[in-house]
Parts: sequence; structure tokens; C-alpha cells
Amino acid sequence: MKLLWTISNWKRTGPLEPSLDLAAAIGQRGHDVRVAVGRAPEGEADNADVAAHLRDLTPAGTGATLAKHSAPIRDWRDARRLRRWIRREAPAAVVATQRTDHMLALRAVQGTAVPVVRLWFGDGLEEPDRRDLRALRRGAGALVFSKHAAEQLRALGVAAERVVEAAPPLDVRALRARAARGDDRASVREALGIPPEALLVGIVARMQRHRRFEMLWEAVAAWRRAGVAAHVLAVGRGTYELQVAREPVRAAGLGELVTFAGYLRGVEYAQTLAALDAQLLLVPGSDPTCRALREGMALGVPSIASRRGMLPEIVDDGVTGLLIDDSAESLAAAVTQLAAQRNEARALGAAAAARADAAFATPVVAEALEALLTQALV
Repeated sequence: MKLLWTISNWKRTGPLEPSLDLAAAIGQRGHDVRVAVGRAPEGEADNADVAAHLRDLTPAGTGATLAKHSAPIRDWRDARRLRRWIRREAPAAVVATQRTDHMLALRAVQGTAVPVVRLWFGDGLEEPDRRDLRALRRGAGALVFSKHAAEQLRALGVAAERVVEAAPPLDVRALRARAARGDDRASVREALGIPPEALLVGIVARMQRHRRFEMLWEAVAAWRRAGVAAHVLAVGRGTYELQVAREPVRAAGLGELVTFAGYLRGVEYAQTLAALDAQLLLVPGSDPTCRALREGMALGVPSIASRRGMLPEIVDDGVTGLLIDDSAESLAAAVTQLAAQRNEARALGAAAAARADAAFATPVVAEALEALLTQALV
């Protein structure tokens, strides 16, 4: 079937990458997928168009701006452009990713038999925006990536048969291929200056004030006092990098236990993740499905995670990782446990990789979406 796949954002952030991974997987199942993403400002190279091109996805060429935030005149123009494209190209269905493109798609298909289904990235903890809820009730279905979110939508009046649950998508095969193209684990650690005996704990997150980095540094100080051989690798950047990360580490004298890798992508990113002994995430970011953590899981890295958002659904406590309380003491205890029990850490990592194959892998999630689309076309 021919599909119009929409994403109202030009930035490679939030649910954009998981959505494109799934679009590529649907295309690999023999469907004709045409992708419409947000129009990037001039000069922005690392944008949604680039991400779609890297996955060999075909641009739809709708002419729509598809900005993240709604604006009446621009939305009216975008809806007209999408409507013209839909009437000319006659797709079987539209797959929407975010609020604005979902609302635009519903306006664009008026007067046609083309159904609109939504990828729903909510975690089921926060109340959906009333505009999202109205669109979800009107749409032909939603592929939902959280059990709690699915229950919430049904309770709020979205028809139960239109809500299909799946794990959040991840292109596991491509990620592992990138990791295999890089240096081996020992070489990566040596290049980073990580002592061979240390448990290497990674955190991949934008360095923002709400991400609880202060708790991490407190935990590092605690395990240093206890003589635990563990080292932190921080991957990412952010507006408040100096305030929340570099300056606190320097002030506490933790520099020998913390390495800042900066922003990584592609092979370098994948091989760095694969070199970790454990990974941690304290507060989910703009992508509630915690893509970076799931990428580590796919590469066989056990998780240490808080009980926030979707994390308890993603990390099976004692099986694929450890869930902790929101305290430095709990975090330090988890790191101490894995540093002392390396065989346990490896077993957790192997289970995490198996979980990625069974649930996150895009062919698995694509099958669930295909079933939803088939149902919507009846």
C-alpha cells in the first residue's frame, strides 16, 4: 500500500528518529512510503531530511512546512497542500507522528476515504493535550508504545479496538552493524583513557537542569569514598553543560572518574555505547521512549534507571537492568553491585539484547503497525 508518513518537526529529536526507523521498516515490508518532514531553516544540515535520506526514504514533496507548533495561517496552507497531494497521489492511509501533523492530516483527508493513524509516544502518566485527544478520537487508530498510555487512551474515550500496543521501535540490525564497523571495545576504552579494571558507566542525555546530573555526581563521590572502581562516560551536550556537568565535576574533584565524550553520532556513537559495562538514565528527555537507553540495550548493555516515565516498562528490574529509587544512595548501590558482580552485569546485558530483538526491533513493530493499517482500511 502507498502511505503518506508525516512528522511535524525538522529537528532530529524526540520521536523523529523512532518514527523514521519504523517508516523504513514498513518500506522494507514492500509498502510505498512517502515521507513529509518539517522544513528546516536554511543552513541546518543535521535535520529530518538528512535522517530520512540516510534511511533511503522517499520524500513526499508535499510542499507543506510541517512546523512543530501550530499557527493558523500556516496550518491552513499546509492542510491545503497536503489535501492536494492526497487527492493527486491517492495514498491508502496517512501515518502521523506528532500533534500538528496529525491535526493537519485529519483536515486534509476530509471528503476522502483515506484513514489517518497516529504513532503515540505518550507515557500514560501525563494527561494528553486536549488537541491530541480530540485528534486521537477522530482518527482511525493509534499505535501506542506504552501499556499505561494505551490504558489511559481507552479510559479517555479512544475506541479500544483502535488502540494497538507495541514496544517502541529501534533499528537494531543497523545499530549493531555500525558498532561492528568501529574499533573493538578495548581500543575504545583505551582511547578514552578508561582504566581497564573500571566498570564503565555511560549516560547519554542532553545536559539540562532537570536531568538530575547533581544526583549522579553525588553518587560518584559516594562510590569513590567506598573505593568502587567505576568510571562515568557522559555522552551529549546541552545549553547548561557547564553549570550541570563540567563545573560541578571540577568543583568536587571528580575529574579522574568522569569523562565527557561530547556529541557523538554514527559509527563512533555506536561503538562507544558498545564499550560500556552499564548505562544509566535518571530522567527521560524529549523522547519518552528513551531511545538512547534502548540502543544500549540492543548492544548488550545493562541499564540502571529510575522509576520515571516509561523506564519501568523498558527496563525489567533484575532481568535486563536495575531500577533505582530517586536518590544518590540508590544509584551508588546499583553501580557498586554491578562493579562487584561482573558476571551478573553481563547476564543482564545479554537479556537486554534479547529483549531488543524480541520487542524493539523494527520488523516486529512494523508488523503491529501493518495490522493496525489493515484494520483501518476495512
